[in-house]
Amino acid sequence: MGFFLGSSLYFVMTTSPLLHRLALIGAGEVARAYGTAMKQAGVQIPFLLVRRDSPAARDLANQLGAQLCVQADEQWQSLDGVVSAVTGTQAAAVAQAVMPCLSATSLYMDLCTAEPQDMESMDKVARQHEVELADLAIMGSVPATGAQTALLAAGQGAVRAAAFWEALGAAVRILPGQAGDAMRLKLLRSLMTKGLEALGIENLMLAERMGLRAELYEVLEDLNERGLQDFMESCLRSHLVHGVRRRDEVLQVRRQLELAGIEPRVTNGVLNFFEHTAQTESLQRPQAVSTAESLEIFLQEAQAVESRFP
Repeated sequence: MGFFLGSSLYFVMTTSPLLHRLALIGAGEVARAYGTAMKQAGVQIPFLLVRRDSPAARDLANQLGAQLCVQADEQWQSLDGVVSAVTGTQAAAVAQAVMPCLSATSLYMDLCTAEPQDMESMDKVARQHEVELADLAIMGSVPATGAQTALLAAGQGAVRAAAFWEALGAAVRILPGQAGDAMRLKLLRSLMTKGLEALGIENLMLAERMGLRAELYEVLEDLNERGLQDFMESCLRSHLVHGVRRRDEVLQVRRQLELAGIEPRVTNGVLNFFEHTAQTESLQRPQAVSTAESLEIFLQEAQAVESRFP
């Protein structure tokens, strides 16, 4: 929560224990946004850790009143925690280098887009050094909404991290699972949103060439009314019955794209999926079954395919 005093915004931090002194790792766009928000909230940031010195890093360090450094040392024992905002490929190596320098019960908050398996490895290192790791997945655009961007939190330090970021105005959903689960859920969401992004663009291109873009929005309105969960599960169940017939419709769509001079990049992937169904008897059923049964049929077939390859 917060209150106004004059023209400045002060936050009453509700974390337990309070996180007064935090080091920031990284000097990119995400680090800059979160570092600025923490500074404005009254959090001390004594250290800014970067891979290499640069004018941008020095500028950020000056803004935060932080000491710019390229490695952690024994001085970091005085910290309440760390906020890591480096690239996903650097996350694990950075954590392994920094965690031994932290005191027991310190909170290591990772905002990187790391592989879930890397997050699990980081959790093991954290436990070895009695550090609490919070796996934080950013669920929005930090440049647009700053430190108020929604977060998913998982891992041993999830509750403490959630209290800290909620005090800065972010909506945080705590997951009951282990470190890595926040990133897993973010990637699942990305699979859906990025897939829809690509398919939507290809669809709009074709609709524009046909002069039917406004009408397309109208005929898709029923999807808004149904809701995404209902649509996804309905597709799952009905695909086993109608997948072969729908393959023929996808072929027609591809033909229209080609006639319009649009390369069917996404549609080819969709067609590949439906062709597989048409060629696989185990994915064809005379009538629909439940959502759970349908999903199990797809998973069993996927496992059978995987077992054929060494």
